[in-house]
Amino acid sequence: MVSSKNARCTAFLFLAVLLLSCAGMGRAARRLEETAPEDNYPGEAPESSPEDDYPAEAPEPSPEHELLPPFPGFPSFPKVELPPMPEMPTIPGFSSPEPEPEADKP
Repeated sequence: MVSSKNARCTAFLFLAVLLLSCAGMGRAARRLEETAPEDNYPGEAPESSPEDDYPAEAPEPSPEHELLPPFPGFPSFPKVELPPMPEMPTIPGFSSPEPEPEADKP
C-alpha cells in the first residue's frame, strides 16, 4: 500500500513538471514570435538566365595542364587479376518444377 502511494506521488510530480515545461516553452515561443524581425527572408531570388551561369567560350587548356598527371598525389595501383567465377553446384535428383497450366475459371 505504501508503494502505491509513492507511485501516485511520483506520477503527480512528473505530470506537474511536464505541464510547467510545456507552459514555459509556449511562453518562450510566443516571445520569439513577437520579437522576430519583419523582413521577408529568404525573399525572392534575383532573375537570372542559364546563359549567365556559363561563359560564352570554354577557356583553352594551358600547356602545363597537359604535362601534369591526372592525380598527382595518388600512386597508380596494379591491375588485379581475379580468379575465374566458380560454376554453380548442381543437386542430383532435383529439378525445378514446371508451371502448371492455368485452368479455365467457371
